[in-house]
Amino acid sequence: MFYFIYGDTPLPLKYEELVEKIKKSNPHIPTKTYDASQGEEEQFLESISINSMFVPKELIVLKRADKSKKLDNLLKIVGDYDLGKKEVVVVYEEELNDYGKATNEVGKRVITNAEKLGQTIVARKALEKKGIHFYIEKELQISEYESEKLAEVLGDDFFKVKNEVEKIKSFLNGKNFILEEVLPILSVSDEYNLKKLVEDFIITDNIIILIEYLKKTKEYMLFLYLMTEELNLALKLVGLKKSGELRANISYNEFKASNYEKIKKYFKTSRGMMREYPIFLKLKYMSLFNEEFLLSSIESILKMEHSVKNGGIEESIGIEKFIIEFRRG
Repeated sequence: MFYFIYGDTPLPLKYEELVEKIKKSNPHIPTKTYDASQGEEEQFLESISINSMFVPKELIVLKRADKSKKLDNLLKIVGDYDLGKKEVVVVYEEELNDYGKATNEVGKRVITNAEKLGQTIVARKALEKKGIHFYIEKELQISEYESEKLAEVLGDDFFKVKNEVEKIKSFLNGKNFILEEVLPILSVSDEYNLKKLVEDFIITDNIIILIEYLKKTKEYMLFLYLMTEELNLALKLVGLKKSGELRANISYNEFKASNYEKIKKYFKTSRGMMREYPIFLKLKYMSLFNEEFLLSSIESILKMEHSVKNGGIEESIGIEKFIIEFRRG
């Protein structure tokens, strides 16, 4: 059997689960592991090409396949061999940048060739989030929107989410779920805490609280990601106001009934399409900022991030300077 497993953060765990499953089905199976980052593709192919009379089955693994220069051709060659006495696993690791995007996303030809050989397994953080949302929705019997909000609070570690869900079930003891009522018993994720601080920072003057939190957690790059996300959202809203597609003084019922369907295409994020209520809560941005200020602020973030990554300035100094200057306008 052939397996091609690819993805980002959850990849190591998914790989371990796959190997454990193979070994459970084939007790005492001998294992050979090769590393494409060390140029061991030829040895990998040689192992596949040889069938031993004395070994019923072998597990042959190629790790770091993302470092192979011609992976699609390598997979074609694998297809020329008899894999009847082999369990072959090829592992492709996608690396994420600071904004959660893969810098070396697996190519379509590679996936196509892998699918011809056997099973492909995706282990991506974005898909894990969807699975977590469904799990929460099913276990607590709550709406899709409520499950997404709770997942935002808890983070994307499945084992942590599972424990917190059990805690909530015990706390509710059959009562209806209300997020505000269960929040005090939950272990809140750093991302959720920082996201709330960023949202508050944009509309108020909580510089000291935000900077102290960043000094404590060292989540400077996460701050950049969240801040950029909020500023881009504000820029879209200001642009929609300027074009006449949206106005600030609108009721939620009117916004939900008419405006949202017309503008929702502009609010697709890495987490999926934003719902109408979170967008409605951000309408206040339209009266706080103008396009020139928002574009200038986004440009400042990009320049400062580049300077941090190139050693021009320490991230703590650069980001704290940005925070102070942002509030000054």
